[in-house]
Amino acid sequence: MPPLITLKLISMDKKTFISGSALLMLGAILFISATKDDKKNGFDARALEKSMKYIPMGSYMFEDSSWESQGKIKGQMISLSAFYMCNHTVTNKEYGIFLTDLKDSNKQLYSKMLPDTLVWITKKVFMEDMIKYYFSHPSFRDYPVVGVSHEQAEYYCKWLTAKYMKDPKRNINAKVVFKLPNLYQWEWAVHGGHAPDPFPWPGQYVRNYKGMYLANFIHMSECGFKRENDTGKVEFAYSNWQDGSGTNLNDAADITAPAISYWPNDYGLYNMAGNVAEYVSEVGITKGGDWNDPGYYIQIWAQNHYKNAQSASDKVGFRVCMKVEN
Repeated sequence: MPPLITLKLISMDKKTFISGSALLMLGAILFISATKDDKKNGFDARALEKSMKYIPMGSYMFEDSSWESQGKIKGQMISLSAFYMCNHTVTNKEYGIFLTDLKDSNKQLYSKMLPDTLVWITKKVFMEDMIKYYFSHPSFRDYPVVGVSHEQAEYYCKWLTAKYMKDPKRNINAKVVFKLPNLYQWEWAVHGGHAPDPFPWPGQYVRNYKGMYLANFIHMSECGFKRENDTGKVEFAYSNWQDGSGTNLNDAADITAPAISYWPNDYGLYNMAGNVAEYVSEVGITKGGDWNDPGYYIQIWAQNHYKNAQSASDKVGFRVCMKVEN
């Protein structure tokens, strides 16, 4: 089946850096243009279609990282049918459209679907600006939504399916279903159609030939290690904001980056490694690693875990898959 729609891809050499006092200044600049665009902020079926990338059918060797602790990797050949995947994780703007729709129809459910902005509070730091502005300020509207649970992400997919099917401007006349990708779909899509490599891009390295980082993650020279006595879990804590060469970071993001940033893989999917970890349909697992992970955890085979379908994090978001049913 040929691709539904082809979208021109734009490479970005750097991510957007926003922090502290710069946030309010940038917000003031963007607020005027954001206000003018308010009428265009509703659901857009055509834009959704353009963001969907065709993932062809195929097979690959799935490596179960849960066996790593036993000193081995369990391999299993997985075959998949073709599907579509969004080229970016769901943004604050897109999730905001979902909430606005709920607010008009079901205020009780609206309250349950609100992101938990307090996820920005940690043992190490209290990010007051992020709590106040990350989800609600127009400066962050193109950044990945965080603070949502697996349960909320699944409900978003149900809403998106119903919203799209009712839209008279949609181009697909067949039945369409939006869902979280399952573990196998996510891993198949991240390879981008090339031979298995550790990352979504070809090769063994996290920088390109110009020395620029290819994902948003913690570089090992920037963090220290701390083992929690009660859990035994190793955590990473920033010690400085410099890379191994002693110069300022060249990836230009302190926490998250816009959902469309860096370079896409060969299927046109952005940030399949780093930035925010992504829910899959299987509860308890995230894939891709996040802005607070070292390079080890942004490898394709790696998994991170969370407690239950109601838990949320400042490091986890989600993207949707689309299935066209004949």
